[in-house]
Amino acid sequence: MMVDTNPWVRQVNMAFTILGAGGHARDHEPAPLTTPETPAVPGRFAGQSVVEELLRQYDDRPPRSRLARILGASPLDANELSWLRAAQAERTVGDILARLPTGYSVYHSLPIRNTAFWVDHLVLGPGGIFAINSRTRWDRDLFGAPRSIPIGDRAFPYLRDARFESAQITALLAAAMPATTEVQPVIVLVKTHKILLAGKPDAVTVIDSPRLRRWLVGRQQVFSPHQQAALAAIIDDPSTWLAAGQPFASAHLNARFTALEQQVADARTRRTTFTVLAATVAVLFGAMSPLVAEYLAAR
Repeated sequence: MMVDTNPWVRQVNMAFTILGAGGHARDHEPAPLTTPETPAVPGRFAGQSVVEELLRQYDDRPPRSRLARILGASPLDANELSWLRAAQAERTVGDILARLPTGYSVYHSLPIRNTAFWVDHLVLGPGGIFAINSRTRWDRDLFGAPRSIPIGDRAFPYLRDARFESAQITALLAAAMPATTEVQPVIVLVKTHKILLAGKPDAVTVIDSPRLRRWLVGRQQVFSPHQQAALAAIIDDPSTWLAAGQPFASAHLNARFTALEQQVADARTRRTTFTVLAATVAVLFGAMSPLVAEYLAAR
């Protein structure tokens, strides 16, 4: 597909929709969950694939020293923090999808068979099937083309990946149920600012998270209840997503992630406290220096 060469660049405020066609936790035991886990079939919670990768990286390096914990050093490095934010974005979208009305089925973090990809969220409803990807930290003005969107100084092929994932899922479902309606790719922006696009993304819906629920509910009906039930049975079958004998990960990951989130928050609080104390000491020292100098000069 050719890149849109339209010279006119439209500024789009992302408050509006842009439409196109294991080990154990090491610093302390996992904290108990304070909110019910987002329902997911067949048993995956929102952000699980990202959490699995985050914990794999976290477990591969030594824990913080006692001094590092006291001083508020983060338990995660910069790369791991990016995985943490990605998981948090997926969980935010998962919470939104959990509030969809009766008649919708929501699935999270499904590995796409025979690929290295997974779909963050899959929604089946009267208005179609939607493969939803969550993206976060779009906290600056961004400029992108219909095929790629930059984060910082790098352009990421999120739009291309979204189209690929939806096409793969369409093929998986069609293998079990021919003539399945095409899965629609959606990118949901969490904590958005605004984005500059050289034309609308081709075949991909880009939307900010506060508008997602209403947008999904507002889709025109394309499935009958019977068709939805048949598709749900296919999606519920783990063999649709995984090869025989390949298990889904255990549910304790959710508790470990919650504990790790708390460790990161506690470390941030400690760093802030030490920064404030250091600034206070510096101010007091600066105020007292002339008095000390005057006292010494008078002796």
